[in-house]
Amino acid sequence: MVIHVVGDLAIDVRGLKKSYPLLPDRKSWGRLLLSPARGFPQFTALKDVSFQLPRGSALGVVGDNGAGKSTLLKILCGATSPTAGEARVGGTIGALLELGTGFHPEFSGRENIHFNAALLGLTRAQVQELEPGIIAFSELQGFIDEPLRTYSSGMSLRLAFAVATGFSPDILVIDEALSVGDQVFQKKCTDRIKEFQGNGTTIVFCSHNLTQVKSLCEQALWLDKGSVVASGQANRVVDGYQDSCRNRIKSSQPPVSSSQDPAMEKSGSSIERVELCGPADREERLFRPGDSLRLDVWARFPEHQSDDAGIGVALVRNDGVLVYSTTTNIDGHRLTRADPGLFHVALFLPDLQLLPGRYAFNVFTADSSSLQAYDQVDGVEEFRISSSTVERGVARIQHYWA
Repeated sequence: MVIHVVGDLAIDVRGLKKSYPLLPDRKSWGRLLLSPARGFPQFTALKDVSFQLPRGSALGVVGDNGAGKSTLLKILCGATSPTAGEARVGGTIGALLELGTGFHPEFSGRENIHFNAALLGLTRAQVQELEPGIIAFSELQGFIDEPLRTYSSGMSLRLAFAVATGFSPDILVIDEALSVGDQVFQKKCTDRIKEFQGNGTTIVFCSHNLTQVKSLCEQALWLDKGSVVASGQANRVVDGYQDSCRNRIKSSQPPVSSSQDPAMEKSGSSIERVELCGPADREERLFRPGDSLRLDVWARFPEHQSDDAGIGVALVRNDGVLVYSTTTNIDGHRLTRADPGLFHVALFLPDLQLLPGRYAFNVFTADSSSLQAYDQVDGVEEFRISSSTVERGVARIQHYWA
């Protein structure tokens, strides 16, 4: 159940579980109402979810569709009750859940303002005082007395956001609402959220826009199939979720044929060993933009190829995106002979400017023209880039503004 408490925590969730009965047909509704405990199969939307959120902080909730994000937010707002566990909230809540939640299509915009404000616990006098500001923010002055069914989805969103943020709640809960509406209004909403943050309002923000999550939230919670995968610092959690999405993108791509080119089989060259040096956190292989990296490669070539032997390296993100590739022959570098037939080279990347993500190397032997790859080893020496940046893409490009 949801319990209102006062303390240093704005939200305290412990062992939260939410299950829904799966009904085979409409007739089952009657049996469910008469005997809720009847043995219907259950779908569990949340499983043992626990977290704490201090007052004045912002939590981003991320995960795929169906992960349980909206169910969690509905429980926090009191729109539904948990099957087990408890959610403790401290203070008044302003909620912007699914578009249209709490609105009646036959009521006018003005009537829906009063209706929703009453649901939020505001008195008639408070609503009358706040009404002009709510209407002004929504920019719906010309339509405020028209039925809501005549509104577009964007107009309904404007009204819903204006009502949810029309007073100063202690906790503001937003469920994917900023993905609807034009860019100008999205910016207006983001500015208001930041204004609330500055005034000490606690924010719970659910969105697929991970850039917004990183920008607005210090903490994040990653849900998958109702369970908590990770929680903690927003940058770390969001980067982990993005890595997971990229891995699935990569695994969904059709496999590359494993048949080797006959030239590869006849070349006699092979990659013997690859070693990554220089991670800031060697155990997690964690780098940050600006760090340096060294990759050592040992390869074996037959004697007749030793004069034009080449080693190539490709840097690849974990969704298969090629970041960069080069070879020793392209760069005019001759390999160092370590033992008879065995050659060694070290590739230095002195100033990594990759954006957050998980990366690895493909290493291969090549001919003198670098047009033919021989023995190739993919996905070796994986490492991770972590940063608080909200820039997007693969790499940070040197630039300046004038």
